[in-house]
Amino acid sequence: MNVLVTGATGFVGINTVNVLSGSYNVRAFVRSKEKAESLLKGAVDISLGDISDINSLKNAMQGIDCVVHIAGLIKSHNIDNLYKINADGTKNVALAAKEAGVTNIVYLSSLAARGPDNSDKPVSHYGYSKLKGEYELMKYVCDFDLKILRPPIIYGEYEREFFTLFKFAKSGFLPVLKDKPFSFVYVRDLANAIKGLVGFEAKKPKVYYISDGNTYLWQEVADIIFDTLNQHRLKIKLNLSPVFANFTAYLTYFLKDKAPFTLDKINEIKADGWTCGYEKLKNDLNFKPEYAIREGFKKTLEWYEKNGWL
Repeated sequence: MNVLVTGATGFVGINTVNVLSGSYNVRAFVRSKEKAESLLKGAVDISLGDISDINSLKNAMQGIDCVVHIAGLIKSHNIDNLYKINADGTKNVALAAKEAGVTNIVYLSSLAARGPDNSDKPVSHYGYSKLKGEYELMKYVCDFDLKILRPPIIYGEYEREFFTLFKFAKSGFLPVLKDKPFSFVYVRDLANAIKGLVGFEAKKPKVYYISDGNTYLWQEVADIIFDTLNQHRLKIKLNLSPVFANFTAYLTYFLKDKAPFTLDKINEIKADGWTCGYEKLKNDLNFKPEYAIREGFKKTLEWYEKNGWL
């Protein structure tokens, strides 16, 4: 089977390509050939383009049997960019796949498209942009073998947000939020689930969730990071009151790209919790995650140290 992976040089894309290339012929859809050649292992065909350019997508789709659409923006200080990439870009993927006759599509969405616990809608533009991407697929390829995967917080090799937390913790300091439940998934488990969906015929559009099957309070996560580093700890609890949230929002606005998160992400941080399971993946694929967060953090730290990040 010939599989096209968009966003192949991103954090999830790299890990997914490395997993898929052991079983399938993989074509990586990327913006930089040099970056792809330096990051991707194995015999991977490289196709240059951008999901904002539908013609480059059409060229990349030639001879393809399945599209794994991962390319997207997680955050941006320009809200329009979120919709341009996550919604309009996904529409281009759908139209290009339809024209090329590629009916097997796996789309990496986000738990943010569902919204936080006890909610039935997104609370951020990021979440709405990912949900709109799902709608574009449903609109144009609803009769295809479409599989939508909504992961929670993802961590692992090549990921930089948790790397920042590890760097803080290595210095003995880590800010923590008010305790609320979160779900996590290690990127290798996510990549294996994507591989399973590539080979699974859904016959109708399906939406899946994935996690390691556990929920964690943020204080637990901080403790596990410190334990993984074998580091003495100083946890500073942040009270995200409306006043603090507004102050952080303005500070984030002025810091722009130097800020650890955007105005949009603050709405997600304020939510009461972000949890999910993996029941449908278990039923359809007999999927079971291999890594809980403690084991996954150990693997992540090993990679950080081996590659000179820490």
